[in-house]
Amino acid sequence: MRRQGDITDASRPSRSLIIAGVAIWLVVTLALPLSALTLNFFRLGGSPLGFWIAAQGSLIALVLLAFFYAWRAGGVAPAERLWPSFAFAGEATGAAAIIGFTGFIAAIGYDALALPLGLVSGLTLLAILVAPRFVLYPVRSIGGFFAIRYGGNLARRLALLITTAATIVLLAADLKAGAYAMQSLARIESAEAVTILVVSVAAVWLVGSVLNVRTLAGISFAAMVIGVLVTLAAIAARARGWTIPHLTLGAALENHLSLNMTLVVNRLADVDALTALASPFLQLSMRNFAGLLLAVAFGVVAAPHLLGRHVSQAAVAPGGAVRRTAWALVGVAVVVVSLPPLAVYSRVAFETVLSKGIEDAVIPKKFAEASDLGWVKICDKNSRNVAELATACANAPEQRGFLRLQDLVFSTDGFVVAAPYMAAVERALQYPLLIAVVIATLLMGNALLASLVDADAEVRKGGAPGQGELDFRSATLGASVLAGGSIIASVSTLGSGLLFAEGFALIAAGLFVPIVLGLYWRHMNSAGAIAAMAVGTLIALAYLLGVHVWPVEFYRISGLFSDAGEEAAQQFSDLDAAFSAAVDPQARAAAWSALRDYAATVANWGGLKPAAIVLITVPISLLVSIAVSLLFRNRKSVQPAG
Repeated sequence: MRRQGDITDASRPSRSLIIAGVAIWLVVTLALPLSALTLNFFRLGGSPLGFWIAAQGSLIALVLLAFFYAWRAGGVAPAERLWPSFAFAGEATGAAAIIGFTGFIAAIGYDALALPLGLVSGLTLLAILVAPRFVLYPVRSIGGFFAIRYGGNLARRLALLITTAATIVLLAADLKAGAYAMQSLARIESAEAVTILVVSVAAVWLVGSVLNVRTLAGISFAAMVIGVLVTLAAIAARARGWTIPHLTLGAALENHLSLNMTLVVNRLADVDALTALASPFLQLSMRNFAGLLLAVAFGVVAAPHLLGRHVSQAAVAPGGAVRRTAWALVGVAVVVVSLPPLAVYSRVAFETVLSKGIEDAVIPKKFAEASDLGWVKICDKNSRNVAELATACANAPEQRGFLRLQDLVFSTDGFVVAAPYMAAVERALQYPLLIAVVIATLLMGNALLASLVDADAEVRKGGAPGQGELDFRSATLGASVLAGGSIIASVSTLGSGLLFAEGFALIAAGLFVPIVLGLYWRHMNSAGAIAAMAVGTLIALAYLLGVHVWPVEFYRISGLFSDAGEEAAQQFSDLDAAFSAAVDPQARAAAWSALRDYAATVANWGGLKPAAIVLITVPISLLVSIAVSLLFRNRKSVQPAG
């Protein structure tokens, strides 16, 4: 195998540059956003400083850090157009970032900024840690990397298994988010929208296996960015007049606060129904904020669909890997920095309409249509029938004859498509965002499938399949992943943003340590990599499945680690005893339903959100990999390229 010195013009960052880059990354990514409680005492352009840093300031700093690092790391790359970098950006963003992250920000405010910040910080860390060295290996995919670096079959097969599981979850998030845009465009049910997108992703993937569509992907990303910006400008104009939304975020926050006060004074909202968008750590603890951020960041660093397609020797010259990542980061940052103003201005536009007073008897048709499509529950009902909704609202507690903020409960993702529609933003100005989301779905969906098939083929055939070489096994693998993703997208009640984070959490738990240590530590061997992957993935899967699928059993087994207090634990015990004592089938079913619903609120370890499990899995994986590698250090292992 070639050594680093054999590869001419490659980037060669010094150890001190790497350490300095990571140190600055930690400050910008974690230290400053976690200091928001203090920083919010100061204001910048009308925005509380802590909020501005997490929403915009840190993103700008991370982009500058990536370009500075690319400059100092050196390396000579052939001149290339921006389309490959734009294709990289499109496949890193996905529909879940646009719909899921925006909806999450609109729902809980500051705390949701962990997700978009994690995406940008992950790409920056990829440029610093992985891009300069991964590209030195003569491979086309992550499967090839594990085969060469660790040898044998077990390590690369386990890596492919983890990649497959994570790909299904990421694809589900992508399809789930895209389905909302497809619903809005075609006025169809969610299941139909998912089906159309599955067929479309499959078609793009099959075409991509025959033709080179990289330039088209770059152009599509440019169109996607324009779509997001056009609709953002339109919503901002509806909410406050023609402004530059990114520069008037502070004014939008003040307008939102003023509207909240108006709604409360006019008895159109309870205080509990309001969302303090700029106030940190009201919905998530600092620990969960850091956990969600690192889940996305570490997942992006080790993401197979990014490494193989954009940071391998098959995709980029060794001297251009860091530079291409930096340019891709610019594209992603432009999208991500637009999401907080999109969330805030969408809330302002919708709440402006609500503040004018909407009588229960004359609920607008647009509200009923949004309710029927499942985007929002009006007085706890989903219906297109205005009279039915009016009756439900008339019977709501403490009703005064007008719709109140608490009468409308949006799904996290649904808010992004519902708010502009219910605020009467012109349909022609909503279309650019909706089309952008569909494009994002296709770009990431194709990348996820293609990278998985390439990784499988490289170790079977000694190289990724060429154009027109898609075989039966590859087609079967792709179809199976599409089916799994579509099922999860259809049945999951989780917002696409959090589902996206959980997909990256699986990647981080299983692959982050073997990739990074494999690139930098010459004593890392196959035994250490296998141990790290197995331990990290098993813990992450146990936690994700326990919290989401088997909360009762999970709490019974590990309730000792839950953050539930003594009173909550006693309530679980009472409900569990009631279920055990129930004999009649109907009573037993009701008791189980009550027990499961309550268990879902207490099934956790230390209050960690599912994706935040990386705070446990990554350190344990790191320690296990080092210990096992040293234990089996006498075994011959393939040395890293650098």
